[in-house]
Amino acid sequence: MYNGKNGGEPLELNDKFDIKVFILFLLSNLDEPLEFSTVNDIVIQDGFVNYFDFAICFAELLEAGQITETDEVKPLYAISEAGRMAIESYESTIFNSVKEKALRSALRLLAFNRSGNRITSSLTECKGGYILKCSIKDSERVLYDTEVFLTERHYAEKLKANFDEKAEIIYKGTLALLSGDVNFIFDE
Repeated sequence: MYNGKNGGEPLELNDKFDIKVFILFLLSNLDEPLEFSTVNDIVIQDGFVNYFDFAICFAELLEAGQITETDEVKPLYAISEAGRMAIESYESTIFNSVKEKALRSALRLLAFNRSGNRITSSLTECKGGYILKCSIKDSERVLYDTEVFLTERHYAEKLKANFDEKAEIIYKGTLALLSGDVNFIFDE
């Protein structure tokens, strides 16, 4: 659980048990059914858990009945009673600083998603390459707008797909870079 950097402060959860407790902690505090992609974004956004560990632990929690799945076209996931009982016993194993930061980030991401923001991106071929345009708008204003020139189509498509999937995280990262608060980007 300790990375050994920043005075021994925990930076990444590597133990499967800790990751499962972390996932259940977030689901219990958000207390609403969420799409898999939203749960994924919430859990991995601060870098405490990587995607592969998340996917494995999430599947195991689902199989163990600690997370429930709805039978809708787009399944939604929530913590079960068994998951709530488990988190009551083990929540104290997660560092307070990790819990506070992760919950704050999760609530911010959900608020961002609920605010009616429209995320758009387009890829246009031009002389010598491609122009990727990405924007986030709410009902009144443009929150984020950027345009970049790229020479390789497959790379441009990859960047477009990443923006479409993680616009809030990219927005947050851009604000962090502009404000000079870039520690989370450069931590190894």
